Amino acid sequence: MSDDQVQGNLKGMDDLDFTGWNNADWDGVFAQHHTDDVLVDWKGQPPTKGIAAHIDAMKAYVESAGGSPPQISAHPIRFGSGEWTCVVGEFEGGGRMVTVARWRDGAIAEEYIWS
Repeated sequence: MSDDQVQGNLKGMDDLDFTGWNNADWDGVFAQHHTDDVLVDWKGQPPTKGIAAHIDAMKAYVESAGGSPPQISAHPIRFGSGEWTCVVGEFEGGGRMVTVARWRDGAIAEEYIWS
């Protein structure tokens, strides 16, 4: 994978977090940055398989957190190699999450998230 592809995937992660996640645009921007068969291992929860299951899990999390997603304000650390990216997201008001993702054809096929 070229450096241009890695940079494109990192831009995709920016769009996913800053537009899809922050605006709870689940079926639009959020879904378009994941493959249909995405595997997601998030925060010690049982892994999900498929975009519908991932969206349902994120909606449940957001609902339990008060109804709107904690806003991601910055990606101060972001890098990639080959088909993998690693991004640290900073939340408004404090806190961080780390997302390691494997990309396939411009969308996330595997995602590991810690917060």
